[in-house]
Amino acid sequence: MKKVLFSLLGLALASTVASADVPDPSFCSVIPADNLNGLVLAPNLPSAIPASINVVTVKNNANAPISGASVVVVLGASNALCGSTVLTGTTNGSGQTTITLGGGGCAHNIALSGIVKANGVTIRSYSNVKSPDYDGASGNLTVQLADLIKFSNEFLDVDPNQCHDYDNDANTGLSDLIVFSTTFINPNSCTP
Repeated sequence: MKKVLFSLLGLALASTVASADVPDPSFCSVIPADNLNGLVLAPNLPSAIPASINVVTVKNNANAPISGASVVVVLGASNALCGSTVLTGTTNGSGQTTITLGGGGCAHNIALSGIVKANGVTIRSYSNVKSPDYDGASGNLTVQLADLIKFSNEFLDVDPNQCHDYDNDANTGLSDLIVFSTTFINPNSCTP
C-alpha cells in the first residue's frame, strides 16, 4: 500500500513540476499587441517606435512567472523584416522578455499572421500585423512619401481603414496618426 501511495505522490509531484514550465495562454500577455489586437512592426532606425516594442510575459496555470522560457515570434509572408530584427527571447525571473519588431508590410485580417510561442506553446495568434511602412503594394523597409499618401487616404476615408489602422478598431484615426507620424518625421528605415 505504501508503494502505491508513494508512486501516486511521485506522479502528482512530477506532473506539478512539469506543468510549472508549461505556459497557460490565459495568464500570458503580449503588451502592447494585446491592447492593439495585433502586432505592429516598423523600420527601427533611428529608433524603434513604442508600438513595436512588445513585452511578453509568460506564466503557467498557477499564474506564476516562468523563468527561462523560450519565446518565438513567427510572422507570415505579408511582412518584411529589418535585417537586425530578432524574433526570439528568453524570459527573466519575472517571466518577461522584450521583442522589438522591425520591418514593414501589412497583414490585415489574415489568420495566423503573427504567432507568439513560449516553450513551444502558442500563447497568442494575431490576424493583424501592420507597419507604417506600407504603401498599398508592399513594404520597402523605409517610411516615405508613398506610405504617407496611403496613410492619408485611409485617414480621410478615401480607402478602407485597414493597413494603417494599427489599433484595429476599424478606424484609421488619431491614435494611428500618432504611430505613423513617429516613423515619418525622421523618417524611419531599416538601414542607417
